[in-house]
Amino acid sequence: MPDNATTPRGFSTDDLGSSLSEIMDHLDAGGWGQPPAVYALVPTSLLVERVPGVVADDDRSVFTPVEEECDDLDDFLATAIWPSAVAGAAVALEIVVTPPGPDDDGTPKYVVTETGDHRPDEDAARLVVGVLRNGPDLALLRLRSEPDEVPELRTHPQLALELRAALHETFAPDAPES
Repeated sequence: MPDNATTPRGFSTDDLGSSLSEIMDHLDAGGWGQPPAVYALVPTSLLVERVPGVVADDDRSVFTPVEEECDDLDDFLATAIWPSAVAGAAVALEIVVTPPGPDDDGTPKYVVTETGDHRPDEDAARLVVGVLRNGPDLALLRLRSEPDEVPELRTHPQLALELRAALHETFAPDAPES
């Protein structure tokens, strides 16, 4: 009879959202000016089984984000191959949200840049994007707030589609060479 704590299951977008929120909170605690970061999303139950003591006894999270070494995000996304124990992946980066241009469709755009280097009509933000091996994906954005403001967490189905696609590709099986 399989052990339900370690049997793979169809993880949900809610499970992913909880993990991305945890990553966002962790990065927010470290302040601004951090480089892009990549995380493997490992089922917490699997870590409890395989590496006893690494997870707190009262940790009920579905995933444990494990930060990966990443010197160059583009190179990482182009070459990453995840072991089967990794259920998902996430990328966190600081961006600048720019207002739509006169010929745009009215949707704000974002650019990856130094968050201290932006115009008054632009907003510094942190973007955390995640995907699961079984399909769900999600992007969360938090604008940089003033010290007396409560930071607002935002999402949108069209947010960071290119980054979502790039993360999904890290789980695509390698195509056989011809």
